[in-house]
Amino acid sequence: MIKSIYIIRQNGTLIYSKKFVEDKFDDDILIGFFASIVNFSREALNNVIKDIDLGDDNKIALYEHEDERLLTVAMVHSSDDDDLIIKILQNITNDFIILFSPDYDKLNVKEIENILESNIKKRTSLSTIHRFVLSWIILAPISIVITVLNLMITSYYFQYTYLEEKIYTQEELLKNVLPEAVAISTFLILIIFIVPNLISGYITLDRNLAFLNSILYLIIILTAYFFSAEPLFFYAIYFYLPSALFVSLVFAYFGFRLGVKMKIVKK
Repeated sequence: MIKSIYIIRQNGTLIYSKKFVEDKFDDDILIGFFASIVNFSREALNNVIKDIDLGDDNKIALYEHEDERLLTVAMVHSSDDDDLIIKILQNITNDFIILFSPDYDKLNVKEIENILESNIKKRTSLSTIHRFVLSWIILAPISIVITVLNLMITSYYFQYTYLEEKIYTQEELLKNVLPEAVAISTFLILIIFIVPNLISGYITLDRNLAFLNSILYLIIILTAYFFSAEPLFFYAIYFYLPSALFVSLVFAYFGFRLGVKMKIVKK
C-alpha cells in the first residue's frame, strides 16, 4: 500500500506531498534524504536508485523525470511490487506534468488529488476480508465444476472404452487398464488443483491466505470425493496427497506473485 507520496524538484524543493497513513518519519528529513540519494546514485552509479528498504515493512520507491527535473517518491509497504509502484509513479508524474508544467508554483490541489486517485485507486486491491470472501465466491463454483467434470469424464471413459467391451482378467487390468487409469487420474487431479489455487493466490494477494485456501480446498475436495458416487477418486487423491498438496501450494504462490505485480495490496 502507498503510505505517502512526494513530488519534489531535483534540488530538494517540495512541490506537493500527501500522507495516506500516519507515520513516524519527518517530512523535511525525508525530502532531503530523497534528493541526496538521487544525487549520490547518479554521480556514483550513473543511475538513479529506484527503491530503498527502510525496515519495519517500509520502503521508498523513486521515479525521476529528467527533462522536467522532477522526482516523485512514495513510501510504500515492503511487500509491494517494485515495478508496479514505479509504473504508478511514472503515470502520476506524467499526468502532473501535463496539467501543471512549466509553472509548478500554481497548483490546483483538487486536480492533483484526482491524479492520485485515478492512478492509485484502480491499482489498489480490496481489503483482506473482502479478498478472502471473493476468492471463495469464485473458487467454490470452479471447484464444483472441475470436480463434476473429472468424475464424469473418467467414469465415462473407462466404462465405455474398456469395461463394456469385454471381461478383463486380473493381469490385463494390472497391465492395461490400471496404468491408463492412473495416468488419466493424475492429469485430472493436476487440473483440479492447479487452476483453482492459481486463481485463489491471484485474488487473495496474500501468501499465507493463499496457502490457507489451498489446505481448505484440499480438505473440501477430499470430503466431496469421499461422499461422491465414485469414492474411488478419494483414494486416488489420497494416494497422491503429498503431490496434490505440493502442487496446490506451488500454484497458490505463483498466483500470489502474479497478483501482487498487478495490484497494490491493501492491508
